[in-house]
Amino acid sequence: MDGRCLCISSLLLLFPIIIFYCNVNKTIPEVVLAFLLTNNIIISFLFWKNPIKNSLLHYYDGIFAKISYVVFPIYILFIKDIDYFLKILFTIIFLLSTTLFYYSNYHSKECWCSKKHIIYHSLFHILISIGTSFAFI
Repeated sequence: MDGRCLCISSLLLLFPIIIFYCNVNKTIPEVVLAFLLTNNIIISFLFWKNPIKNSLLHYYDGIFAKISYVVFPIYILFIKDIDYFLKILFTIIFLLSTTLFYYSNYHSKECWCSKKHIIYHSLFHILISIGTSFAFI
């Protein structure tokens, strides 16, 4: 198991971008979020193509991912006008993805790109793909 699984799971973030482009009522914050997410997809894909720990791409991947991980929930939970049920659902997805990221990080410290690291991080990518979609619905 190697970074190719994470290249593929990074591309799942194209799903919310497709939702964004299909939405006819785009807001300025959503345009900014779509730009940020596109940046995340490109950097993440390039990093996981050749996952060198502590490389420059690893650094930028981490920085932009952390920015998105703060900005998307703020927008979805406090700015976007969506149903209360969807906000609760997003919060559950956010908490689950945080847990998956914790385990990914834990296993990456034990052994970089181990099977458990890759599995947890791939699942993390799947959940954040679903979660970020809430910004564009």
